[in-house]
Amino acid sequence: MYLRTIFLAIATFSLTFVDYNISSVKAINAHPFIAQNIKQQTKGITTRSLEVGRIKLSMSEQVVRRLLGKPLKVENSFSHAIGNVRTLKYPGITIDLDEGVQPRYFSVYQIKVTSPKYATVNGIKVGDSQAKVLKVYGKPPNSENGQFTTLSYGIESPSPAGLNFTIKNGKVTEILCFYLMN
Repeated sequence: MYLRTIFLAIATFSLTFVDYNISSVKAINAHPFIAQNIKQQTKGITTRSLEVGRIKLSMSEQVVRRLLGKPLKVENSFSHAIGNVRTLKYPGITIDLDEGVQPRYFSVYQIKVTSPKYATVNGIKVGDSQAKVLKVYGKPPNSENGQFTTLSYGIESPSPAGLNFTIKNGKVTEILCFYLMN
């Protein structure tokens, strides 16, 4: 009985510590659903999955522009967590790039899609049903926020990254592919 009490105390302390680490990642992240359940490995999520509409994470700005052409709008900003950020806006897709260590060399760290024109490598696009997403990627823990649900899938290596699907009225309304930036 005494050993069971000690084990329970250690397990409770360990779980508290794990929850603290996950929460601290969420707290320093700009997007409220980016860090959610990033540690869960689910079917269908691999480094190959980190692509939407032929745009891949870590892709250079030059390759993005070659694939998509001239953006409708370019925004440059600075983030304390990331550094210099450039946002390329196209109809139905927004691509965020960070400068990294090489000056004036920007690479993709986030892709946000709101148009059915762009699909994931597994064929999911805006307008598809929640059931189709679940069939292709499996069932993650959901995050419901009254009007919508976010299905979050993540990988830990080589870099923490994820793929989120925002669902409203049973349909995908947004796809977010990202590196976890902290």
